Amino acid sequence: MLEAELYRRLKDLKPVTVIVIGDVILDEYLGGDIRRISPEAPVGVLDCAHEDLKLGGAANVAANFKKLHCAVHLIGVTGNDADAARLKALIRSKGISPDGLVSSSDRPTIKKTRVMAQRQQLVRIDREVRAAIPAETELKVLAHFKKVLPKSDGVVISDYHKGLLTDGVLKEIIRLARRAKKPVVVDPKGDSFAKYAGADFITPNRLELEKAAGMKCPDKARIERAARSLIRRHSLGAVLATLSADGMSLFEKGGNGTFLPTVAREVFDVTGAGDTVVAVFTAAHLGGFLPEEAARLANHAGGLQVAHLGAEGVGLEEIKHSLAGEAGISESKVVDLKTAAQLAETLRKKNKKIVFTNGCFDLIHYGHIQYLQKARRLGDRLFLGLNSDSSVRRLKGPSRPVLHEHDRAHILAALDCVDQVILFSEPTPLKLIKAIKPHVLVKGGDYAVDQIVGHNEVQRWGGEVKTVKYIEGNSTSGIITKIMRTHKGSE
Repeated sequence: MLEAELYRRLKDLKPVTVIVIGDVILDEYLGGDIRRISPEAPVGVLDCAHEDLKLGGAANVAANFKKLHCAVHLIGVTGNDADAARLKALIRSKGISPDGLVSSSDRPTIKKTRVMAQRQQLVRIDREVRAAIPAETELKVLAHFKKVLPKSDGVVISDYHKGLLTDGVLKEIIRLARRAKKPVVVDPKGDSFAKYAGADFITPNRLELEKAAGMKCPDKARIERAARSLIRRHSLGAVLATLSADGMSLFEKGGNGTFLPTVAREVFDVTGAGDTVVAVFTAAHLGGFLPEEAARLANHAGGLQVAHLGAEGVGLEEIKHSLAGEAGISESKVVDLKTAAQLAETLRKKNKKIVFTNGCFDLIHYGHIQYLQKARRLGDRLFLGLNSDSSVRRLKGPSRPVLHEHDRAHILAALDCVDQVILFSEPTPLKLIKAIKPHVLVKGGDYAVDQIVGHNEVQRWGGEVKTVKYIEGNSTSGIITKIMRTHKGSE
């Protein structure tokens, strides 16, 4: 399926509600610089500059679903400790209820601390108990599952082998879901997939596939043999295997197999790519896509995720934008503020210089094009804030704009010198500037730097503020006056 067809199919994607059940993890990142050696031992001393908490495990899978506009019921186990409170607060901040998290006194909340310096991980510290949860905790977990199952479209089992998903819990989850005719997607762990018997889809990576099948999978033939062996042995509906640089493969029970090549991108961090694939595949399949269509969309999203730093997930808008761009659809350049900020962040990580300008651009003329070309030459990407129709009316009067905001945005997007167009209705583009954080802020005309909206903010983070003069004799007002004069003379 071509990117253009996937892009069009996204418009038909139905919103769904998903149960995510599995091991919830609190990820802690300690970051800074190492510039000296400890006098106590031959080790570096980290000058810790920042501490970040992020969702991990099944909690990150649930957050991925929220970015895809899905409703989520998250079920898991935490300890009775301060980290449980931190984890629940973080879950709430993503718009997810923590009511499905069962507290258990026999274990701490799972926490992984990563110590980072110069964007490199130095050490990981795990705090966890991997023993099976006690029987009374199993009953509470299953009670939550039974309560939300009728309200859901499907189930994702996110297994990190931390003790929650015992054989008994897994068997009952799959039995109840099958009886309710709710598809089950499993992100597996362990050397055997027998405990997932009866699941509709299972999503191993290459190593997990090899271990579960008991055979090496260096080529397509053996990957297919391993997948079909697992489908037959454990009554699975399909195996969707992620194969790193070799892309993905999908083999359905009684159906043909498909190999999907990897989307060529610069890889920054593979963290969370599997969670993204599971969430996008499930959301797409439950939302109306055929399994192969859902797999292709998930493969594309996985490629986007590895170009990010950290397991932040990929939003529906970013996927749509990327598909449109690769299909050559000009709409890919017209984005909302959230998507623009995400794109700008990715560009900064790639050391690309971002230029920002703004304006009404009504009746686009040669002077506009010359100005935008000059602005684009000041950096690697040009982000353009475009006044909405209501904003133009406030600035120019009730007779303006001549062209609708949709037309103005797509005319500008068709220019090679413009990389992104973001509509805004506020009196000034300050909100856009703060979100995009450009390296260069450009304004046309004879403005003094201190008269340009956003100059303080841009200079504060080390950026530049520049002015580019318009070509004299070119103005929208002048064109409108000339048209009206000509029209009157012809009456």
